[in-house]
Amino acid sequence: MLEYRPDKFIRTYEAYNGARYWAWLIQPHVLTIMETACYLRRPAVEAIAPLLEREFGADLQRVKLRQMIGHMVRQILEAEGYHLHRANVRINSRDNPFHFGSAYTRIAA
Repeated sequence: MLEYRPDKFIRTYEAYNGARYWAWLIQPHVLTIMETACYLRRPAVEAIAPLLEREFGADLQRVKLRQMIGHMVRQILEAEGYHLHRANVRINSRDNPFHFGSAYTRIAA
């Protein structure tokens, strides 16, 4: 099973029970949504944001928490064979708590 390496987000991980977010993010249906966003060359966090808000609510207003989630998403997608395609992709939806995200593409075999 894939384990999260919090690195610079260790304090955020501990303060906000990051294990909850990690467990939620590694669910197969969430991974499918993130992979679909990758296929469409859009940030994975853009696609999962509505589900994150439904699951975790107001916590997503915290910048460090959103950054940690992006860090988690990167580790998950890299473990699945994706690599960073574009960083700081603008997310234009006004109701999305993420203003920017990273887009990933599958590494060619």
